[in-house]
Amino acid sequence: QIVLSSLAHKSAMPTFASGPPRRRYRSRASAAAVVAALLGVAFCCVRWSSSVTFVEGPAPQSRRDAAFMLASGSLASVAVGAVAPMMPLAVWAEEGVKQKLDRSGRAVMPDGSLALWEGKSYEGAALFNGKPKVFVAGSTGELGRRVVLDLLRGGFSIYCGYRDAGKKAEMQYENRRTEKYEQTIVPDNLIETGRAKELAEQLADASVVIDVAGAMNTFDVFRPQLFNDNTLPERVDLNGTKALIDAAKARGVKKFIYVSAILTNGRALGAEVSASNEFVNWNKYGNVLDCKHEAEEYLKASGLDYTIIRPVPMDNTMPKDLGGISFQKADSLRSKNSDPGNKISRDDVSLALLDAIFNPKASNLVAELTDVPRQPPTGRAQWWDGALASA
Repeated sequence: QIVLSSLAHKSAMPTFASGPPRRRYRSRASAAAVVAALLGVAFCCVRWSSSVTFVEGPAPQSRRDAAFMLASGSLASVAVGAVAPMMPLAVWAEEGVKQKLDRSGRAVMPDGSLALWEGKSYEGAALFNGKPKVFVAGSTGELGRRVVLDLLRGGFSIYCGYRDAGKKAEMQYENRRTEKYEQTIVPDNLIETGRAKELAEQLADASVVIDVAGAMNTFDVFRPQLFNDNTLPERVDLNGTKALIDAAKARGVKKFIYVSAILTNGRALGAEVSASNEFVNWNKYGNVLDCKHEAEEYLKASGLDYTIIRPVPMDNTMPKDLGGISFQKADSLRSKNSDPGNKISRDDVSLALLDAIFNPKASNLVAELTDVPRQPPTGRAQWWDGALASA
């Protein structure tokens, strides 16, 4: 407990202007003992992560993730003299081109920021530190929690919509007001049929909506009644998304960013796609792909400035372990071996959503995303270019 308390305290993570102070060890054995002790601390942090609390700063993805971040961040600081766990690192992304990356392996801007905070105009909108306020629907999901963390790191004022109080507690979401960011929690944010009026009230003065809510056919011990509920895709992915779009129009939202999926337009791509195992098995869950596609078309016809992201199947692997992100034109990824990649890190998707807020390339665009194995991180100047080929 004492070790964890000291780790959670900011002063327990020393900073070094030019690397850690030199220390001579009497033998290799003593050096090895120090390394073993540090690894032991890391293990204890993960094992007893429920006791870690954060006094200030953005909420971690979860208590266990937070403890791991603390442990790995502290060990990295001692090993290489890093100052902060998320400080960008300069590496060679391509021959002759130097690209800054964050610790997960994502390409960041030359000044280390997560995105370029200029481009699309938000004149007349409620701003916080020059940035539009953002509403995140589905903020406690695996993708949503990453989006929230990136937005907080980016210095935004955000509204975190959630429906599950247990997940909200796990994420340590609270109303927070600082000079660098703001977080407002929005309970009972049900993205479902017939809730346009309630959703419009919950959007408040947000000018950007990031919709990462969606039906999941996975067992949740806290919501077992939703497992194998084939009505959820129609209620959430179709009618719920439509209600959120209507709410955004009513509130004068200036940007709507929607996370869909590849193969949503499979029925229009011929029997080779619509009869494939990939499409049939995925769509078997309440016609979820059909529902997402209809929601996409509704968004396109809404008059809102939109960005539709269709990722391949997502997982929690760090981007540096999956390869560089690739932006493809609509209907180009078929979940086949011939595709450039077949999975993508949720961290990469999150950063693409953040970039779409200001990047004019992402305006009124459908982009399919995948990570490409053994490909270096894609330079930010090239983001969205592959998807623009269809625009």
